Amino acid sequence: MFRRSILDQFEKWKAGSHRKPLLLRGARQIGKTSAVRLFAGNLPGYMELNLEAPGEKSVFERKLPVRDLISAIRLSKGNTAPLKESLLFIDEIQACTSVLQYLRLLYEEVPELPVITSGSLFEVYLSGSGIEFPVGRVEHCFMHPVTFREYLQAFQRYDMLEELDKLPLQDYAFPSIYSEFVRYTLLGGMPEIVQALLEGNEPDSLGNIYSSLFISFLDDIPKYASNRTMAEILRHCLENVPAETGNRITFNGFGASGYRSREVSQALKTLQRALLLHLVYPTGQVEPPPITNKRKSPKLFFVDSGLLASTLNIQWNEMGSEDLNASFRGVLAEQVVAQSLLSLHNHAIPKLQFWARNKRGSSAEVDFVIQHSGKLIPIEVKSGSTGRLRSLHRFMEDCGHDVAIRFYGGPVRIDSLNTLSGKKFCLMSLPHFLAERINNYISWLFRTQSS
Repeated sequence: MFRRSILDQFEKWKAGSHRKPLLLRGARQIGKTSAVRLFAGNLPGYMELNLEAPGEKSVFERKLPVRDLISAIRLSKGNTAPLKESLLFIDEIQACTSVLQYLRLLYEEVPELPVITSGSLFEVYLSGSGIEFPVGRVEHCFMHPVTFREYLQAFQRYDMLEELDKLPLQDYAFPSIYSEFVRYTLLGGMPEIVQALLEGNEPDSLGNIYSSLFISFLDDIPKYASNRTMAEILRHCLENVPAETGNRITFNGFGASGYRSREVSQALKTLQRALLLHLVYPTGQVEPPPITNKRKSPKLFFVDSGLLASTLNIQWNEMGSEDLNASFRGVLAEQVVAQSLLSLHNHAIPKLQFWARNKRGSSAEVDFVIQHSGKLIPIEVKSGSTGRLRSLHRFMEDCGHDVAIRFYGGPVRIDSLNTLSGKKFCLMSLPHFLAERINNYISWLFRTQSS
């Protein structure tokens, strides 16, 4: 399946004057290997090694000098193209620890050869291995589920893409695009699902694919569990993640279990390193930099909205297109917005925060906060009227700026509101599908305010 955004990142990396080996990171089944093969195209110098395949990792275990290593790989793959016209892809690198040592040498001694590495379980493996990572000698690229924009590109909805590029989005474009976005949210962005749709399969026939994807995640658990007990805890946690998505969770007894806080914490953090879920912790600050408070309970989000909908058995005939917030307690809306915000982090470990303040007699919580132009911008994912955003008003009372964001099931609108103390602030309401463009819209609002 064609993913223009990730291929553009590969092109930019390959053309860089100080290119380093690229470490491609992302959950299993997210399309990393397919993306690299598509990028390589018919390149005559393309060389691919899967270190989980028999015999593929032996060349690294021989401890050859790096130039001899490359010569050995070229001979085995029949590659006679110049190095600068080649591409070496090393997949499943967690299967061979020697590769990490070679990444530094490849950068220093063979800079003309583009190298991409990947490993679905790499993050989990590295965290407990004690192996020294070649800091400063690799670049990172994170792959996420297919975004709404990529989904539209895949289905050649260039008419909708053209409207999305207009800033602000015109009201007439909202109904059609929102209806398609609801469809995307329920289907999700797992590449195998999108590919099945492109091949003409009907949405209600995809249950086996969703089930197979989730089972493949469960089947991976023994690969990164330290022992049988931890494997059982990991399995329990992963099976219960969908039902807890969007909630603030407590580790102790997670999923109505008898597991202790420490055991669950370790399990969920392992699953987070595998990028199968995201633990979003609170900050109590209203000005940057926001300090994450990991003593407080986090909110939990799953890897993909489609997998979430399938696992929760959300049926197509139950899903209205008028407002994501109006269905299923708003869980899908908050999940897909979180997913979109996380997709903006392509070169750093994806991280989100929400705002929470607990004082005696009152509490307040805002769904997300992001930094922009030296400000901490609050974000709510709501369907209610502007007057019911009490926690958002509380945040705006205390912060030093006057801009807040709401994602909802309606067109772009800007309201001037007052907090209880009379402080004026600007609430920009955006349809859920514009979460991918949030930075563009905040910049646009600042320009509008200053003009």
